[in-house]
This record gives sequence, structure tokens and C-alpha cells, in this order.
Amino acid sequence: MACKMVNKGLEVRLYPDEDMVGELNLNIGNARFAWNHLLDEYQKTYMLFKQHGYNRLKCNWTTFNTMLNMLKKAYEFLYLSESSSLQQVYRDLINAFNKFFNEGTGYPRFKSKKHHKQSFRIQNNNNIKIKDNTIVLPKIGAIYYRTSKEYKQLLNSDEIKINNVTIKKHNGKYYAAFNIEVPVESFEKTLNSVGIDLGLKTLATLSNGLKITNLDLSYEEQMIKKYQRILSRRKYNSKRYRKIQKTYWKWIDKKNNKIRDTYHKLSHNIVKFYDVIGMEDLDIKEMFQDSDQSSKLQRIGLSSLVDKIRYKADWYGKILIQISRWFASSKICSNCGYYHKKLKREDREWTCPQCGKHHDRDINAAKNIHEEGLRIYNRNFVNLWCRGDSTVILEAIASIAREVRILELYSSR
Repeated sequence: MACKMVNKGLEVRLYPDEDMVGELNLNIGNARFAWNHLLDEYQKTYMLFKQHGYNRLKCNWTTFNTMLNMLKKAYEFLYLSESSSLQQVYRDLINAFNKFFNEGTGYPRFKSKKHHKQSFRIQNNNNIKIKDNTIVLPKIGAIYYRTSKEYKQLLNSDEIKINNVTIKKHNGKYYAAFNIEVPVESFEKTLNSVGIDLGLKTLATLSNGLKITNLDLSYEEQMIKKYQRILSRRKYNSKRYRKIQKTYWKWIDKKNNKIRDTYHKLSHNIVKFYDVIGMEDLDIKEMFQDSDQSSKLQRIGLSSLVDKIRYKADWYGKILIQISRWFASSKICSNCGYYHKKLKREDREWTCPQCGKHHDRDINAAKNIHEEGLRIYNRNFVNLWCRGDSTVILEAIASIAREVRILELYSSR
């Protein structure tokens, strides 16, 4: 079975002692301090350029590296941090500006020490050591960690390469998130394909009729609201406030871990059992503009599931085809192709006026997504064949049997 090197994120829980907590908080604070000052300096320089008719100040490594060196000379406590962690700050800032200018994302914002997520990142220059129960970080020292036996073996394996490690403080707990390069074996071909319709009432509907319901998070949400109310009646940062805050954070972690675990298992099984996966290319940002949908979207984290299916399909040698968001999958009859223009959002079932076929809205949409995904896959397959490249032709010949088998399975349903 073919192997490929992929970048994986591997997170472990840290248990620093009292002295180490101070060191970690110092590095987190210095990274935040550097981010805010570099962003402020950029804005001042940009306003100066704007006065002379320049509307855009290009972000590059040289400029920000010079700014950082000047910042270190002005504030010597920054030398207490590991050098690559501060260099990573301006790399992240440059990426944030590039996304803002090129992709239209939000403008980079200043960071607050009151935010529940705090972090800094260290690049691995052969100075990060992994031992049985400790992680040795430069300028910080050895920190005790705990994780599964499988993860411990992976971190100590010679097959992986650690690119960097991000130390995070989240809800009062410390974590180390490793970015590693690891070989991954492709899944065996199953000669199956599927269309998936994602929704709010039903998390996912497969073209074979299987419906996957949303997680029941009512109890976790009830407990989160309960402790939010209690916190509102406590004096901020008092002893009783901090005690309740830990319980409040515990329930938030329970909810998030439940969602994360379920989505990892679901995406793994979908990628394992299907070779060609068709899904809608949903505009999650636009859906958040709808006040009726935004709270539900925030609760179920639909984009997280889509991202997991996307990168796992790439890892394990499967094909993910995302259908245009403008494709009317719900309004087209999967039996005869009739377009039901008057179908409303609240209609969960409908009967085709042309062929009389009764449809479940979600299953019908999943079948249409499946068929459209196969059509796009076949079109790309033919385009590759017509190019005449020998490598492509050999790959196409090897995949003809799989393609025919997939079409036979689809037509027999």
C-alpha cells in the first residue's frame, strides 16, 4: 500500500510545576507583546505612507524582522523568550495581512491577555527533546506531559519529523501541539462512491439513505448556561469566581471534546468506506449572516466536519468533489430530473409532479449531489485522458475498472 508524508497535528496535555507556569506565561506574554507592538508600528508606518499617496504598505520578512530587532533593544525582557517564538510572531502577522489583502478576511486585531486562548510557537532546530514523560523546550526546560501510549510511541519514533511545537493555554490548562511529518498509508479501494447533504436539522444525509443526526449537546449546554449565571453573580477574579470558572471551563471542554471526537470518527469512516465523495461547497460565512441559522451553525461546527473530510481524503488517497453551492440539489427530482421551482425551505418531503416519485428532501439532495459528483469526476477523467500524457494515460487505464465498477454500483441502486 502506497505511503505519503503528511503534516499532522498532535496535541498532548502539559502539567507544568509552579516555576514552569511562570516561564510559560512569560513566553506567552512576550509573544502577545511583540504581536501588538509590531501591529501598532505597521499601522503608524502605513498612515505615514498614506499621507504621501501610497494606499498599501507591503508586508515582508525583512521589514518585520528589523522592527523586531528594534523592539528587542527597546524592551530587553524579550530576550528571555526563545528567539524563534518571536520570529514566528511576525510570520503569523505577515500571513494575517496576506489573507486580509488577498482573501478578504478580517483585519489583524490586537491580542488581549484576557482572551481564553493564549499561545506561542517554537520552531524545532534540533533543540526540542522528547523523553518518556517530559518535553524539553529551549530556555524553558523539562515539562511533564501525559498522552496515550500510541502518541508517546509516535513522538519517540524515528520515522517522524517535528517541525514545530505550539504551547497553548486554554481554559486554564496547558497543551503542547506538535506539527509533525509522518508517513501515512492510503486506505484500500472500496469501489464505492457517495453523496453527502449537510444540514442543520440532520447533520449529514448520505445518498444511500443513511441519516446522521446532530449530537445531543443539550445537557452540556444546560450546564454551561448554569455556571455562566453563577459567574455573573461572583466578584470578578475572586477566589469563589476562579473556583466556579474551573467548573465552567470543564463543561466547555466536555462539549468541544464530544464534538471533536464524533467528527473525527465520522470523517474517518466516510473516507475509509468511499473512494469518491461528493459534497456541497457551502458558504459558511454567508450562512452565519442568517440570524436563524448562526446559533445552530456555531453549536454544531459544520465547517469543522467538512475540513476533516477534506484533509483526510487527501491523506488516504480518496477523492473529494465539492459541488457548486448554486447547484439546486434539493429542487431536482433524482428520479426524472424535473426541476421543482416552487419548493420551499420548510418542505421536508415532496412529490414530483412529473413522475410521481415521493422524495425525502435530504435524501433526494444527497442523491443529486452523488450524481453531480460522479459527472464532474467523469468529466475530469476524460480531460486527463485527452491530454495524452503517458503518466496520466497509465493512471487512467489502471482506474478504468474502478470507474466502471462505481458506475455499476450507482446504477444498480
